[in-house]
Formats: sequence, C-alpha cells, structure tokens
Amino acid sequence: MADDTTLNILYGSRTGNARAAADLARDYARHLGLAAELHDTRSVEIDEFLTWKNVLIAVSTHGEGDPPAAVEMFYHDLHDTNGHSMKGTRFGVLALGDSSYSDFCKTGNDIRTRLLELGADETVPLVECDIDFEENARQWVRRSVETFRELLPREREAGDKPFAFELKTGDSDFENAFFAPVLEKRLLTEPDAEKRTIHLSLDLEGFPDSYLPGDSFGIYLHNPRFLVDRLLRSARYDPSHPVETRNGLKMLKEALLAEYELTVLTPVVVRAYAELTGDPRLVEIIAAEDRLDDYCRNRDVVDLVESFPPPEDPEDLLSTLRKLAPRLFSAASIYNPVDPRVDLTISLVEYPVDDRLHRGVCSTYIADRVEEGDTVPVFLDPNESFRLPRDDNAPVVMVATGTGIAPFRAFLQERERRGASGDNWLFFGDRREASDYLYRRDLERHLESGLLTRVDTAFSRDSEEKVYVQHRLEAAGREVYRWLSERGAYIYLCGNKRSMGKDVKDTLENILARQGGLSRERAAEFLQELRSQKRYQMDLY
Repeated sequence: MADDTTLNILYGSRTGNARAAADLARDYARHLGLAAELHDTRSVEIDEFLTWKNVLIAVSTHGEGDPPAAVEMFYHDLHDTNGHSMKGTRFGVLALGDSSYSDFCKTGNDIRTRLLELGADETVPLVECDIDFEENARQWVRRSVETFRELLPREREAGDKPFAFELKTGDSDFENAFFAPVLEKRLLTEPDAEKRTIHLSLDLEGFPDSYLPGDSFGIYLHNPRFLVDRLLRSARYDPSHPVETRNGLKMLKEALLAEYELTVLTPVVVRAYAELTGDPRLVEIIAAEDRLDDYCRNRDVVDLVESFPPPEDPEDLLSTLRKLAPRLFSAASIYNPVDPRVDLTISLVEYPVDDRLHRGVCSTYIADRVEEGDTVPVFLDPNESFRLPRDDNAPVVMVATGTGIAPFRAFLQERERRGASGDNWLFFGDRREASDYLYRRDLERHLESGLLTRVDTAFSRDSEEKVYVQHRLEAAGREVYRWLSERGAYIYLCGNKRSMGKDVKDTLENILARQGGLSRERAAEFLQELRSQKRYQMDLY
C-alpha cells in the first residue's frame, strides 16, 4: 500500500513506448530523491489505485480510440467505480497514440476525465503524443516529476551526477529487426486488377518468437528516393544540408529517406505546418474539421509542400513531420514450429491525386524492390485484443474487407488445427469477384470441408448499385442477431477504418435494435457489453 509521500507511476503499454516514459519518470524521480514506484495496469488492483495520492500515468491508445489489451481491465474497472472519491489525489497523464486515427489519444483523455469526475486534482496538464513521442514524453517527464518534487518530501539526497533523459525504446534504426528471407511472392489478384494485392511468405527460421492468430508483423522501410527527390526539388532545399535528427546529424536527403513520414498526412501535421507558415489558405482549411480530414485523406507531404510554400529552413519543416513508422500487416497464417514462416497480405496503395500517382511507401517497396530470396526486416507485433475464443464450441462471425481477410485466414487455419466444433461465418467484401476474391480457393475448401459454415460476399463494383459488407449483414440480420444473442457468438471486424468501421458498427446496432426490439441507446449498450466480454473485437487500419 502506497503512502502519501510516494509518487506512483502507472503505465499501460502495447508497444513499449508508455513503459519507456514511465521508466524514465521513475528514474528521474529517484534521481531527485523522491520515493517512486512503478506499476503496470495489467497487475494493479483498482482498490489499491484508488488510495494513491500522487499519480503519474502514461498510457497508449490502440487503433480507433480503444484501450490496448494491457489497459482494458484497469480502464473498465476505473469507469465502474461508483461511490468512490479520489479527492486529495494529485495526478498527471501522458497520452500516447497515432494521429492517423481520429481518436488517437482517447484512452489517456478518458482516464483523465474519469479521475476528474472522481474528484482528483490535475496537478500536471495532460500531454498528447503522436508516434514520434520522444521529445514530448521527455518534456512531460521533466515537468511532471519536478512538479511533484515541490510537493513531496525527499526520501534521500538528490543525485549529484547529471541525469540523462534517455527513453529506452529499442525501436530505432532497425535495432530489433529480423531479416526474414522471402520464400514466395505472388499476386492474389489478376495482373490487370484495379487494385493489386500481393501474398508474401517469409521464412522465420531462427526468429526468436512464435506468433498467434490475430498478431501482426511490422516491416521496417525507407521512403522511395523519387518521392524524396520531388520534395527536395519542390521545396528548393539542398539535399546535402546538415540537419539534426533524433539519430544525430545527417544530410537532409538521408534524413528524409530514413526518418520522416512522407506518404501519410494527418491533421496534426497540417495544423503544425499551418502554424509555421501562416498561409491563410491553409488556416482556412484547418478551421473546419471535416474539410481538414478530407484534405488529409488522400494527400501526402509533397502535396502539402507543393500547394503551400514551405519555410526556408528545412529543419523548420522537419519539426512538423512525424517519425517514419514501420507498417503492420496481420499474419495470414498460423505458426508451425516444424516449418516456421508467416504469410502476409499486402495491397498496393496506388491512386491519382492532382495529376500525380500516389503510392504507399511499404507496398511500393514490396512490389518494386523485393523478390524471392531477398530479405525483409520485420518484427512481431502481438495483438492481445484480437484473439479467437478459448472455447472451441463458440460460434465465430468474421467481417472483412480487402486485406482484412488476412487474420481470418489464420483464424480458420487455427480452428481447423484445433478441431474446433464451433460454426464459422464469414462476411467478405472487395471490389470485383473476378479479380479481388482474395484466398478464394482456401475459403471454398473450408466450405467443402464444413469448417466454414457460411460465406456472404459483397463485391461493390459488380453491380450498378454498390453493395458492401454492411448490406450483407443487414440482409442476414435475423440470423446474425440469433448467433449473438442466443448462441453466444464472437464477432470480429477487420478492414480499413475509413471504409468499413463506422458503417459496420452502425449496422450491428441497427440489427440489435430491430431484431431485439431495443432502443438505439440500449442496442449501443448491448454492443459495448459484447466488447467488454471480448465477444466483439476490431482490428481496423
């Protein structure tokens, strides 16, 4: 049990970034002579937490505003605390996320709001961090710990050596990459398909970990040279200009190739760029949230620089950009220790905007520069929030669009391996049946064997009136409701967050309301109850 003189530092982390910030806060607090204890949201009891008087919290958000698996229990317990008061508790929150999602720091904000509702005092203002979180996190640690230094007695004398504000994340410059040989690379779609999709099989012989269905693999990458060259020409920057980066002094071109996100544009970046340049046209765009989201949707940093002149100093531009992050892909296979490999399903991102073909940084790398026999730098990204039920008798409903089929291919392989008796129902949507029915042979084999109970497909461009997976769900609403309400089915969603997440959620609420005779509010609560029971899980990208 903590006392009033201890600074309790709580973290909830998926990739380790929140843990790194919490470690730094504990180390700095102890350096200043304070009594400081580190806690994990996975192991702290809510009754113990409610007694703490001095609290710092570093917590990440998963995807579209969800608490990561490590935080779920604590998050729900905190929101279920009724009749408790945290009056007299002082706290500060560091919220981490990825601004390519709209609610990218929601978990941290939700925890802050709940603590205020319970009467706690926000002693240190909340700080939000994007994927390039390091500098904000270091500043938050310094400000937070030094604030509590003025409030708490010292347990010991402060250290006499200078303190190094170093975050130990271990994820830069391919440090934890495994270079996996490419065993197979083939097109899943027809060569002339509007949208090409690649099946990539990687050899994991010697890889230190196994993986589970629902897990992802990250691929480390660099930006394409043609994109960096175009940016440099448009901005009229000297490629050899020296710039200070998170990994030391580099030439500008080298830094842009290896360290900065260029193909994904987020509202956070555009706002920072607008503040830096003061361009009135850009200020007008960011004034309306819908217009800003629309501008970011299919544009990149080159579009931004070409449309709105950049600052003269390239380091000013770099200060607005996000860190280049590895790309994650769901495992489309199950782990076999006898023949360790992983299959990945990669859609080529290619679309024209303003008379220029935009291409995804990772799909371009895989399509143009990787062949069988080459190696690809990868790492495992476990996803505890996307797991099959332990009960093999439980029915499973899977809703996928495009490459969202990948984890469900692994789910079906795992259900087959385990001899699971529970029914399996797949909804799958893409553009055209002839070219985009991914893993069709596998699915047809599972139908013939009885592993797949039912498959409902929606190919939006095969008919005059576009049909999507949510329409197939709606049409099968009575049976979907029976599976969820009577049979205890688990339902999973995987696909693009922009094109299916909200629509499918709204459809499920409609089904629950109509088939169950519920109000819309009660239907939303029903869906939330399924989430709390881990019977409704999403992996949206």
